Amino acid sequence: MTTLRFVGAVLTAVLLSACAISPTPPKPPATLYSAAKILTMDEQRPTATAVAVAGERIIGVGDVRSLKRKLKNFQLTEDRRFEDKIILPGLIDNHLHPALAGILLPATFITPWDWQLPSQQVQGVQGREAYLARLSAAIAAAPADELFITWGYHQYFHGQLNRSDLDAIAAGRPVIVWQRSFHEIIANSAAMNVLGIDEQEYRNHPNIDIERGHFWELGLFAIFPKLAPVILNPERFNAGVREGFVHALQNGITTVADQGTPLLNLDMELGAINQVIAAEQLPLRVFMVGNGKTLAQQGYAAGVQIMDSLPQRNTTQLTFLPKQVKLLADGAFYSQLMQMQDGYTDGHHGEWIMPPEDLTLAAHAYWQAGYQLHIHVNGDLGVKIVLDLIELMQDTHPRKDHHTVLHHYGYANASQAERIARLGVLVSANPFYLWALADKYAEIGLGPERAAQISRLGDLEKHGVSVSFHSDLPMAPASPLTLAGVAASRITAKGTLLAPEQRMSVDSALRGITIEAARAIQQQDNIGSITPGKLADFTILDQDPTKIEPQDFASIPVWGTVLGGAVHPAPE
Repeated sequence: MTTLRFVGAVLTAVLLSACAISPTPPKPPATLYSAAKILTMDEQRPTATAVAVAGERIIGVGDVRSLKRKLKNFQLTEDRRFEDKIILPGLIDNHLHPALAGILLPATFITPWDWQLPSQQVQGVQGREAYLARLSAAIAAAPADELFITWGYHQYFHGQLNRSDLDAIAAGRPVIVWQRSFHEIIANSAAMNVLGIDEQEYRNHPNIDIERGHFWELGLFAIFPKLAPVILNPERFNAGVREGFVHALQNGITTVADQGTPLLNLDMELGAINQVIAAEQLPLRVFMVGNGKTLAQQGYAAGVQIMDSLPQRNTTQLTFLPKQVKLLADGAFYSQLMQMQDGYTDGHHGEWIMPPEDLTLAAHAYWQAGYQLHIHVNGDLGVKIVLDLIELMQDTHPRKDHHTVLHHYGYANASQAERIARLGVLVSANPFYLWALADKYAEIGLGPERAAQISRLGDLEKHGVSVSFHSDLPMAPASPLTLAGVAASRITAKGTLLAPEQRMSVDSALRGITIEAARAIQQQDNIGSITPGKLADFTILDQDPTKIEPQDFASIPVWGTVLGGAVHPAPE
């Protein structure tokens, strides 16, 4: 017995010694953020007061006490810097063109309404005389040896403008006035000479009025090669891309999707975006959706092959969304070139960017290749044509979850929301159209009844359609809170309340800049809500949007963002 006891004691000592020299695995680190309130956009837990993050991912949502109890296997560090703030999922703008920012944001803004940009604080101006005075002063102050480009002109707010007007005030200097929509310009004689625009070559183009110096829709696209050396100058272009991204960050955006890459030049645009984000270390997720028209110069079958290859160009700065494509239907809303079933009160007509027969060919090619379609469409006739096309493709080549998204959705009629829901279509709307244009369009073009129904989003909510919002910067400020506020209030720039029955609920409006914005680009499993397992992307606010009137959302201060668990105060 003595021997057995001795052996047992030795074995016990050896085992205890072995345990003593085996190190205890270290607990993985995690950060526990507390807040006054967290609006999660997760229906299972709509609100919380704490969120735990390990690495790039969320590992717990609740309150501080419960999370400490649940996460004992983590080395928790408490971060209380947000304890008096509101945390939302990182805000998402699912339709923002960095290239459009690169082209337009370096221009001199002369606009009907105020603008706040990192390098420009612009006071709006309306009326023809006031506009011409501002334009004359801006031209005089600009370098004399450069082509002067201004953006923001709108004929309904600034009066008619043509080539001879610009010739008279520019004293021989080349001037381009870019209309508020981006889809049209007015050039003076000196600008046409500098750009090498042959008047005879373009005189008979249906979208060019050479006498007025007016180029719109396909007419503008026709002269883009002439404009490219100026507007795509790397120094100028990169500065505009940076301006757009910083503007987005100032407004709490963590993710953007470029709907339609390239706008003009694939290599140049991708190079600029990569360079700007890397050089500035900008905390943004940038997704790209290929331009199904621009990339199909050799036909849509070839376009599908090119689109299939785009993810090979992914970098740490940007990601092409696989099997997603951008197409375009009718003309610009800011230009009143959308296609309307009942026409316009002044007798003018809308335009097609892709005529229906061409859109049909493109849509069929990409649909049959399994692509999600993102379609730019603005007027109710445009919406009808697009829905007819989707219904036809579902009949001939049915797809269970095609996930088609209508972008912009400026004006739809009363019957179209139900049809959109029935066809399983999503909508990414720009409600800023209502704020900026409804009062004026009631006077010109649409009349009061139709103008009041711009951005008819309440019907979509009633029918259960997934609705998100986008800026299409600079068609609206890259400010998701501004867009959500307009959708929930329907109050215009003049303070007019229009069609209150079309107001969205505050909850749906906030979902439209978070989880539904993610759903439109099929990223809802990674971003869009504060849910365990998702990326730790947050927007930090100084006020609770659920406690103020929606029309005041735009004035909520943004403290900053969290991207993949890294904290970033908003840039100055």
